[in-house]
Amino acid sequence: MNHQREIFSCSQPFILESGKTLESFDIVYDTYGKLNANKDNVVLVFHAFSGSNHAAGKLESDDSIGWWDKFIGPNKAINTNESFVICANNIGSCFGSTGPKSVFNNTNKTYGKNFPEVSVTDWNNSIYKLLDSLNIKKVNTAIGASLGGMQVMDLISNKNKSTKKGIIIGASPKPRQFNILLNHVQRSILNLSDKPDALQVARMLSHISYISSNFIEEKFRYNLQKPESRISEGIKYESENYLSYHGKKFEKKFDRNSFRLMTKAMDSYFLDESKIKNIESKVLLISFDDDLLFPSKDMLEFHNLLKMRGIDSYHEKLKGTRGHDSFLYLTEDYQKKLVKFLKK
Repeated sequence: MNHQREIFSCSQPFILESGKTLESFDIVYDTYGKLNANKDNVVLVFHAFSGSNHAAGKLESDDSIGWWDKFIGPNKAINTNESFVICANNIGSCFGSTGPKSVFNNTNKTYGKNFPEVSVTDWNNSIYKLLDSLNIKKVNTAIGASLGGMQVMDLISNKNKSTKKGIIIGASPKPRQFNILLNHVQRSILNLSDKPDALQVARMLSHISYISSNFIEEKFRYNLQKPESRISEGIKYESENYLSYHGKKFEKKFDRNSFRLMTKAMDSYFLDESKIKNIESKVLLISFDDDLLFPSKDMLEFHNLLKMRGIDSYHEKLKGTRGHDSFLYLTEDYQKKLVKFLKK
């Protein structure tokens, strides 16, 4: 598979929805496959909250394979023998694109807490500039889960952008109060301490909401953790050790200020219903029956709204394997639904 990693640099001032301006910005993005002569085989993949541009494959500089490696590649659901796949790291994140860890205006200081608030629309507007630099005028398929699903909604409802198909997985057109409060508690944890432990605990809380009760019960039951492999003192059960492990892993790779920015952006996204009339794409909504954050009933409600407005929409409710995080794990049924829609 032809896998490349590039940096797009925009030297022009970029005005955010908040009214604030980034004097310039960089976007790190990965590509898979080859762009055809007509430039109409583009699949735009949007990552989730803690994801990055590294969606598949493994370059020499990578420690692991991409987060959707089973989905993207030759003869996979997103077939790179036919498609040119682009996945960009959102500005405000912490995996190479301009964000809180970036140096501010040629000074020796990083933005840190002073990085301006960003929105789902800001992310898309920055990616449009990337696409313009590649002379790409239309997208064959836009696909994203969770936060990435919001970006798909924003794209397909933009009357100035041409997108043939949109796939929205585990996302809704407006924030749920449960999710808003959960994110508020996580940011409050960060505000209690500047120590890395705060980010670890905040992530542990969010991770509980990403998985399902059935997954925890079936994987761990009441198994006791071996003393020699405990992540920290006081741990009794394997389930506690599992959660602590993921918290520590996240704390080592993510940035607390990016955490604040991106959760706020998710809490603030509302799809303007007046823009639904702009949607000309075929739309596939995929939900999971054990998703706590974006329940199937909410996505079915959105599907019915789209159908009522004359949109060519499809909704597939799948059996989840681990709650909201089911979007990361390809099952046979999941693959069939994706492939069937992509061939429409």
